[in-house]
Amino acid sequence: MLIVVFSFVQGGLTSCTKDTTIYDTVTVTKTDTITVKDTVTVNDTITIKDTMLTEDMLTAHSWKLFEVRGVVEGSIIYYQRGGPAIDNTESFDNEHLAFYANHTGLLVDNAGASHVMSSWAFANPEHTKLVFTLYNNSTIQSDYTYDNIRYKNGNLYYDDYFYDNYAGVDAHAQEIRIPE
Repeated sequence: MLIVVFSFVQGGLTSCTKDTTIYDTVTVTKTDTITVKDTVTVNDTITIKDTMLTEDMLTAHSWKLFEVRGVVEGSIIYYQRGGPAIDNTESFDNEHLAFYANHTGLLVDNAGASHVMSSWAFANPEHTKLVFTLYNNSTIQSDYTYDNIRYKNGNLYYDDYFYDNYAGVDAHAQEIRIPE
């Protein structure tokens, strides 16, 4: 009987372990090739810059709005020329803006009212910032800043910031203008 007890105890005290070695058989090889010609490294980086807006481009014709996305005193505005009327929050179909070579100009709003521009000027040497003031009469004025101006494919892309002194309205919009 003692043998039976020892055989059970013996089996309970010993255990079987298995050691398994796993070998990783996946190998990743990465090769970079650098082309060197006559000891000059050839780079493939291309930098494309927008055309700098000039006074001649700006004054060549009147500009009409193609698209406006913005906020006026907390209200969202959206307009796309030729877009569905249900999507446009305002109409700018009749609005156009002219910059003249003598640094004056004229904005005709959608209702047909004229707003005289007393002066306009580029605010930096890169011509990416334009400032001007519009007057409806001698007392009502709006101060405008077109910032981050890009001239692409004959169109103007910019951020528009303005303050209307008469109504006390601040606005910010991203706009695209096309030649009229």
